[in-house]
Amino acid sequence: MSSGPLVTPDPRVASRHPGTPGTGFRADIQGLRAVAVVVVILEHVLGWPAGGFVGVDVFFVISGFLITSLLLKEHDRTGRVSFADFYRRRVRRIMPMAVLVLVCTYVASSLLFLGDRFRSTAWDALWAGLFASNWRFASVGTDYWQTDGPVSPLRHYWSLSVEEQFYLVWPLLLVLVLHAAVRWGRAGSASQWATGAVLGAVVVGSIVFALWEVGHRPTVAYFSTFSRAWELGVGALLAVATPLLARIPAPARPAYQWLGLTGLAVSLFTVSAQTPFPVPGAILSVISAALVIAGGVGGQRLMFPLTNRAARYVGDISYSLYLWHFPLFVLIGAALPAGRHTVPILTLGGTALLSVLSYHLVEDPIRRSSWLEGRRTATPRRRTRTTLIRRAAGLTALAATVAVVATVTVRTPSPEVAAHPVAITSQDQLEAQIRTALDVAEWPVLTPPPGKLDRLVFTDGDGRGCRPAVPDGNDCAVTAPRPRRLAVVVGDSIGAAWLPLVRAALEPAGWVVRDLTYAGCPFLAADTVSPIDDITRSCPGHRETVRTLVTKLEPELVVVSNAYHQRFTKAGQRASLTEWEQATRTARERWLAAAGRIVALQPPPVGLDPRTCITRLSAPPDCISTLSQEDQSYGRVDRRVWSARGSWHIATADWFCVSERCPIFVGGVVVRRDRNHVTAEYARKLAPLLEEALVPVLAD
Repeated sequence: MSSGPLVTPDPRVASRHPGTPGTGFRADIQGLRAVAVVVVILEHVLGWPAGGFVGVDVFFVISGFLITSLLLKEHDRTGRVSFADFYRRRVRRIMPMAVLVLVCTYVASSLLFLGDRFRSTAWDALWAGLFASNWRFASVGTDYWQTDGPVSPLRHYWSLSVEEQFYLVWPLLLVLVLHAAVRWGRAGSASQWATGAVLGAVVVGSIVFALWEVGHRPTVAYFSTFSRAWELGVGALLAVATPLLARIPAPARPAYQWLGLTGLAVSLFTVSAQTPFPVPGAILSVISAALVIAGGVGGQRLMFPLTNRAARYVGDISYSLYLWHFPLFVLIGAALPAGRHTVPILTLGGTALLSVLSYHLVEDPIRRSSWLEGRRTATPRRRTRTTLIRRAAGLTALAATVAVVATVTVRTPSPEVAAHPVAITSQDQLEAQIRTALDVAEWPVLTPPPGKLDRLVFTDGDGRGCRPAVPDGNDCAVTAPRPRRLAVVVGDSIGAAWLPLVRAALEPAGWVVRDLTYAGCPFLAADTVSPIDDITRSCPGHRETVRTLVTKLEPELVVVSNAYHQRFTKAGQRASLTEWEQATRTARERWLAAAGRIVALQPPPVGLDPRTCITRLSAPPDCISTLSQEDQSYGRVDRRVWSARGSWHIATADWFCVSERCPIFVGGVVVRRDRNHVTAEYARKLAPLLEEALVPVLAD
């Protein structure tokens, strides 16, 4: 980074490029920051308002406006822009708090999380520290098995990464445009129009790309810098257009701001997690934020909801509030898995307290200091202050290092060692083991080790779907000669998770078991929506392939199992129980008519995720879940659908629960790898019960 002038000073600059009005302190923008951070925190912690996450989009617009205003103001004043000064300011503004929260989160995670989850958080911290976490979360989010996994306490750093990546490029592009305008003798309004044209191209290009990416890679689009650049670009366009915005008649300015606030409020309740994002989902919130900012350019800004002292103070500490709230929410939730009401209260209180302290003790003093400035530019008083800050930062870093080393090397006892599970031979024996698990107060040794649950994957390509509908799926064709006793398993990831059970029960008796499952694609006669867009597109073709194979092969036995809770495209949201029943009944009657016998395996009851619940601070009672009324309702309908002639329903709730209480392990074996997929170890443990349940089916 050079500290020299990036644009050669020109005497024509001062006279031809008018100053940009409205670049001083904006109380209304500080209040807009407050609104943005409050709605983000409420949505994360309380789940309300549903569209609260659009506060991040408001931040992007504000950031683009303020940063570009500062760059233009520097260029107007000096005829040049210094990269070195710009990035020094960014480091002072961003790094101290970002690093402090990263270190604290890392240390707390090492004290709380086990194995893979702690290692995953450590990697998240590294990527966040490099301002590249958005790309890490984009790549992880495209993995079906991570879509409902434990939430990273550092996931919110993605937006910070997007901003800093944008500011690696935008200052250089702005300087090049201004430099070209000066060289061509077109400073002043001409350079303003040239900058606006370049920015307009960036905004339009980013929106077009976002539209494509939302349609093809929606998870990546949400985190992508290229799909989000237009939001920062809109703010930058406002900064370039301030001379024009200053001409807005004074009586009309409040109308702009009230219209913007109204639009923002509407977006909070009309946008949801199902809205395609960032285009078109963020358009209303971005336009609304732009209206608020535009209405405050060049005039009095006494809009009470935004300019009162409370709103301004919340805006002052908004950066600290944003950084602290999400780690606290995730970490407190992991430490108190049963604290449904306690977790939000502690999160909100802790966020407020830590944010106030860190703002006044760390963020604001360092931002105002001469840290990273040359010795010649710092006054003796500022040098003393900077020296104190450096010493404090050094001591903090040393303490953090000691804490990290201690937490990594001195481990508290944890259920990490695999045990040899005790086999079961009857439902009575299993019930006794479940009752024992419900009564224990300390963790026994468990298998698979809780700290390695994130590494569990299906074996032999299970759940990958069938080619050619799924390009990287399995070859599902059965080669000649056809097996004498053929069983096929169909369904989504729930069916794939049951495969070890089906194989353990049937293969010793001479059956050949074929996997026709596709994770994320239930075997239902309806258009369904998966968390992964590629699966949604491939699912209809996979179902057609399975239907053709069943009709052609006429297997003696079809085992089907799907997750109960599905999203249908025609509804746009979770399907109703009636819709699910009809889709299941149609699949049985029309798609499986050629099968000899059909067995529907009830999915495991949804419970607490062991990757989140089993921590260094939790105990077995903290991880006991209750059989939900919704699961019981689906179970009754499931039984009704599969009670027709030629099909059987095998209830499995008693394999997991007693008196509607369900432990997270049974007989030393973790029962689920996440909230609803049975572990392979527990599935094989249940094989004698499935063999017993199949006796009347196969004897009929």
